[in-house]
Amino acid sequence: MEINPVTIKHNEISEAKVKLISNNFTNFAGKMVLTSFMKSIIGIISVFLVFILFQPLFSYAQLDAGPNDTINPGVPVNLTVTYGEIGIPVDTLLDDDFIFGPYPVGFNFTFFGNTYNKFYIGSNGFVSFSPNPSAAGRRATFIVPSSNPFDPKNAIFGPYFDFDPNYGPRPYIFYLTLGQLPARKLVVMWCQVPLFRCEQEDSTATFQIILNEGSNTIENHIFHKPVCLDSTFDAAILGVQGLSGFIGFTVPGRNATIWTAERESWLYTPVSVDTFKITSIPFNPQSMVPGNKIVYTWYQGHDFIANSQTITVTPKQTTTYTAYVNLCDGEVFHDSVTVVVHPAIPDAFTPNGDGLNDNFRILGVEPENITKFNFQIYNRWGQLIFYTTNILDTWDGTYKGGKCPPGVYVWVIYYEDNKKQKVSNKGTVTLVR
Repeated sequence: MEINPVTIKHNEISEAKVKLISNNFTNFAGKMVLTSFMKSIIGIISVFLVFILFQPLFSYAQLDAGPNDTINPGVPVNLTVTYGEIGIPVDTLLDDDFIFGPYPVGFNFTFFGNTYNKFYIGSNGFVSFSPNPSAAGRRATFIVPSSNPFDPKNAIFGPYFDFDPNYGPRPYIFYLTLGQLPARKLVVMWCQVPLFRCEQEDSTATFQIILNEGSNTIENHIFHKPVCLDSTFDAAILGVQGLSGFIGFTVPGRNATIWTAERESWLYTPVSVDTFKITSIPFNPQSMVPGNKIVYTWYQGHDFIANSQTITVTPKQTTTYTAYVNLCDGEVFHDSVTVVVHPAIPDAFTPNGDGLNDNFRILGVEPENITKFNFQIYNRWGQLIFYTTNILDTWDGTYKGGKCPPGVYVWVIYYEDNKKQKVSNKGTVTLVR
């Protein structure tokens, strides 16, 4: 959804926004029936079909399955998929409706004219630059701006909602400062956090609040935000509020109203010390690994290989492998890597110094895949003239510093990979001068 830039003055709160609570509740009640039905259908469909049928929808630039490689047939290769750095968990044990911190921002950030280098995290979906001791235990939604001493001030709501971070496996909240000066980013992420009173229905939300160094802009990326029809506090806030509680700005229709969101993003840009411009932006969250709430899966074509971040493969022919990442039990990304298999070990080489085919070698990558390796060259009389235990070494056609004569030489290799698989092979190579 694209909207025009919106600038909201603190004295322009409309009574119509309050009415939206009941109107939106009616509209979304019908949608929740569909959501429950779809959950049942998805539970029946296998993970295999989801990956294959919807694969083009989930490609993601920040996921990296690694570079393409070239090997000889059967040489083991480690493939590792990466998705950002590991976030720092926030321990929410027995602290529902609580405020945690302070934590380091990692740089100076200006918010409503004041500069901060520390921040606080509210379990109910907000980042603040003040400790807000009176707001601890607060769960009821309020209309922004609010000077009520029990409502969080000096805060970013992304969204503010009655979450229950103490239900199920913790932690749910993570943060990390990414990048380099002068363009660092503080990423705070709520990953699959349960909605209060809807825990048994597996209703969870995933979203990020991002602070940008230099521009002092704020990004808000919402992966998924449902509603909980059983909750007394089902309205949510998406916006910012100043230190006094008399200035605040919210996304239109998201000020203490009932709403849902899927893959939605907003940018808050300060235009003065007391004014923000709010614009819709493309969904592009930051890559951050949220603890164990990430699942790595590898496929070869349509065939499942493993649920692990790193795999070892020994293809006999050129093969493409696809890595999937399921983030926070809902957001799926993928990337592919191709291992090019040279059809055969070369049968001739020309060590004449022209830079073309000057060395004879066994093609392989990442020597850590191989725990034992022997590569030997014999002349026609059975004399050993070259020996190495490093797969990266090559023979340049010399023996004890002297050039070997043209002719046919015998090579022998033996290696054992990190899965204890043993391989041996031998053949001939012609030295041409």
